[in-house]
Amino acid sequence: MAFEMLDVGPPLTQAHIAGLEAELRVDLPDDYRAFLARYNGGRPKPRFFPIRGVAADEFGVVQRFFSVGGPPRVPDLVWYFRTLKGRIPSDLFPIAGDGSGNIICISMAGLNRGVVYFWDHDKEYWPPGYDNVYLVAESFNKFLDSIYFQDLSEEIAKSLGKPVQRPH
Repeated sequence: MAFEMLDVGPPLTQAHIAGLEAELRVDLPDDYRAFLARYNGGRPKPRFFPIRGVAADEFGVVQRFFSVGGPPRVPDLVWYFRTLKGRIPSDLFPIAGDGSGNIICISMAGLNRGVVYFWDHDKEYWPPGYDNVYLVAESFNKFLDSIYFQDLSEEIAKSLGKPVQRPH
């Protein structure tokens, strides 16, 4: 699916990204590094994506991909990494949020390196584990390819008890 990025962060060079990796002591997957270099975060349009293994919500929403050195008073990638350390599994790296406290993460180690997951903060427990972590995509590029437009008019109308109005 093609999408556009709105409100992107300041441009990043490969040297900036290497400095970020050194500061946080991480080795980012190549496809995510390329995304940071091209966009440095932002809001995708469209912004919905499928989540596997969640019965109640079969899709998630990307409110914002975290940027490096974003606008003042907006938490950036480094802030999220440090704030969530010890709350999410240690091999996961936060890359985006849904606006409700849930985090989209990318695996940084092992056989799952590069796999994208959805971390559900409502089911958070100690110590961090994978009981509240759900598969989204096998790679960051596949995650980007899975982003789609979701027409919510039927769900909204149903929740309001009104019939769906369709243009003729």
